[in-house]
Amino acid sequence: MHFRSFVWGGFEGASHRRRDGHRIDSIATSAHDACATADYALLRSIGIGTVREALRWHLIEQAPGRYDWSSAHGQLAGARAAGAEVIWDICHWGVPQGMDIMAADWPGRLARFAVAAARWLHAEGVPVAGWVPVNEISFWAWAGGEKGHFEPYLQDQGSALKRQLVRAHLAVTRALRDAGFHEPIMLAEPLIWVLPRDGTPEAAQRARNLMEGSFEAVEMILREDPTAVDIVGLNHYPHNQWFEGAEQVSSADPRYRTLRHLLSDVEARFRLPMALTETGAEEPRGDAWLAYVGNELAAAAEDGIALQGACIYPVMDYSGWDNERHCPCGPIGRKGSDRFLRPGQSAAIRRLLGQGVAARGGAPL
Repeated sequence: MHFRSFVWGGFEGASHRRRDGHRIDSIATSAHDACATADYALLRSIGIGTVREALRWHLIEQAPGRYDWSSAHGQLAGARAAGAEVIWDICHWGVPQGMDIMAADWPGRLARFAVAAARWLHAEGVPVAGWVPVNEISFWAWAGGEKGHFEPYLQDQGSALKRQLVRAHLAVTRALRDAGFHEPIMLAEPLIWVLPRDGTPEAAQRARNLMEGSFEAVEMILREDPTAVDIVGLNHYPHNQWFEGAEQVSSADPRYRTLRHLLSDVEARFRLPMALTETGAEEPRGDAWLAYVGNELAAAAEDGIALQGACIYPVMDYSGWDNERHCPCGPIGRKGSDRFLRPGQSAAIRRLLGQGVAARGGAPL
């Protein structure tokens, strides 16, 4: 597998409905759908040629089996103009209105949507670099199945929702391959580190359970079909290390586990190609976080762990899910429809691109 750029840019694509019924549409609230050509041009200007996007299923399939792709026209136009390739999220938590995620036929419905999307995207001629059938299965199982924060609004049924989402991933993978689409299938799962909040065996076990739970979806998929994952995608942010039931772990704490060691853990566990499918930090921490990530990926490469890519996500400011606040993050800042590049993050991305070229060979864009 070889992507156009080692650094990927990921546009926030969440489209779930909150507990209060409000539909999140991060692509619309960031005006990415209307301004995608400008957004892609900015990514191109800093060397990014591989982009992660999401299809908004709730807009595309408003009647069963009838697909209106107009909501994705802007994204495609931007990618085409920039000569970019796109990794597509098939389901980024959002489903059509009234659809029962727990229904027996739901995985099949998602699979049919995936094949229809693949046919349309290939007909449009913009290169497809990969597929994420279901975004963050583990987090969705917790948020939608355990805590009821968003659809399907279940309580204490995280395991049941996780099994359903795994079935959906498998159904999409089989359907795409049966239809002749063989781009890499990726997961995008949280990469976490949890410490016990006290010295009791119970706290230690709870911390272990949380960490094991973050890998459970990957293991379930691989047990069912070892060929259903081409790339283990890992999402890692500054807040991904915490004391069980308490505060975050400081990077100054000797128990903090560095990214290079977390990646080594996953490599030893699965022995599959890996990518950092999401990473980044809100301002003013963005520059320092990307510098840290760059140092850690360089150290990991020296230890023989070469990633397929590293996705800055979100690559552009977006609106908060719970309160619509402006979340400044990534190299692309925005004020309404106006965009600008943050020089510190842009420079960090260029350094990351150089690391990727050195590790894989080839030349940057």
